[in-house]
Amino acid sequence: MISALVVMGVAMFSYNRFIEKDSEQIMKLICSEKKQQIDEKLLNIEQSVNTIYHFAVEQINDSEDLWQDDLKFDEHIERMEEVLETTVKYTDGAVTVYYRLNPELRGSSQGIWLVREEDGTFKENPVTDISEFSKDDVEHVGWYYTPVEKGEAVWMNPYYNQNLDLEMISYVIPVFQEGKVIGVVGMDITTELLYDNTKSVVVYDTGYAFLLDEEGKFLYHPEMKNSNISDHFNREHAYLYEKSLLAEQNRTVETYTWNHQNKRMAVEKLSNGMLFTVCVSEEEIQQPRRRMFTNTVILITLVILVFMLVTIQVTKVMLRLTYTDILTGLGNRTAYREAVDSLNERLRNKETVRFAVVVVDINNLKEMNDSYGHVYGDELIQGAADIVKRVWGSKASFRIGGDEFVVILQNTDEKKLQKDLKALEEEMQRSKRMSALPDERIEMAVGTDFYHAKTDESYEDVFRRADEAMYEDKKRKKEK
Repeated sequence: MISALVVMGVAMFSYNRFIEKDSEQIMKLICSEKKQQIDEKLLNIEQSVNTIYHFAVEQINDSEDLWQDDLKFDEHIERMEEVLETTVKYTDGAVTVYYRLNPELRGSSQGIWLVREEDGTFKENPVTDISEFSKDDVEHVGWYYTPVEKGEAVWMNPYYNQNLDLEMISYVIPVFQEGKVIGVVGMDITTELLYDNTKSVVVYDTGYAFLLDEEGKFLYHPEMKNSNISDHFNREHAYLYEKSLLAEQNRTVETYTWNHQNKRMAVEKLSNGMLFTVCVSEEEIQQPRRRMFTNTVILITLVILVFMLVTIQVTKVMLRLTYTDILTGLGNRTAYREAVDSLNERLRNKETVRFAVVVVDINNLKEMNDSYGHVYGDELIQGAADIVKRVWGSKASFRIGGDEFVVILQNTDEKKLQKDLKALEEEMQRSKRMSALPDERIEMAVGTDFYHAKTDESYEDVFRRADEAMYEDKKRKKEK
């Protein structure tokens, strides 16, 4: 029983570790797979912009006096427009593509800006006059000044483009010639491209994914409308951002608390620097463990019940073996001794007791054993015991020797005892020996006596008289 409980305990511990490991692997796998899907779209944008950039650089480097020669400049713009239109047409998710020149080269409105129409085609739109806006106006001209000032390709953080009335993300590469700013080439995608991929994540039953920008601000979270994200979530974004960075840097699943609920997160950094986070509540992760615990408790309970039932049955068998004579099914000497001790205890306590003792002994058992063997002798003992049981039952009947039986009859009287003795004689008359032995009945000597409260001090006094009476009966029957 203890071994079974130990084994179950070890099994539960191992299962808990498996649940922990399995949940982490599931979260990491979902996060990694979704990250790859989003990165494929982002890398597609990067490759398209790189194609345009390299074409522009080649054009600029191969043409002298490009910025002074109107004919060469117009030809350059025309060829760039063809490249932009061809490239963006095969770029999934792009909504605009542009090639903007430094205002100092040809004026503040020089360049190309193609915008996707509802039918999927791209149409040239008037370019923004950069000179009308401050360098700090990210919503209008951040796409130009940010990459130029950084001097390298950049993914812009999501921003609301007032020109198109869209929330967008831009990938922009600055173009330089001999250290001089020529302009920028870039492509815009709507944030919905990222948000839709984030929304589609399903982790367990209630888990979800969300996006953080490089500064730790929420970009998308399914529990809040986009208009509320900055107002509500960003008050605690530092804590969550710290946890997200830790999970991403250590490649671990981190535990955190959010809205009074314990959660776990797995994080991957997208190619544009955003943190893609998959999370699920601790409670949901622990559900299999709780089910396992419940099932284990039920199993342990069943094991205990079975163990108890088996123990009860074994105890009954042991008690029966302890107090029952195996050959006859009557009480053995141990049972007889306890019955005697109980009667003597009552006598010592001056209780009112009324009982009689019957002593029964099989006649001629030794001769039968010597003549026919002990197997027949055992059958003879069993036959005699069966007669005793039919007359007095087995509860008050005991086998105390090889061929000797004692019956303790409580609350009986002389009339009832004589009736029992007559029934005993009739049973002996009807009895036949077993097998092919001579047809003789089972014969037993019987002695009885009653307890007399005035003269008897113990059970042994009554038994002594009954035993003497049995020997007198044996003697009479042998003389016949």
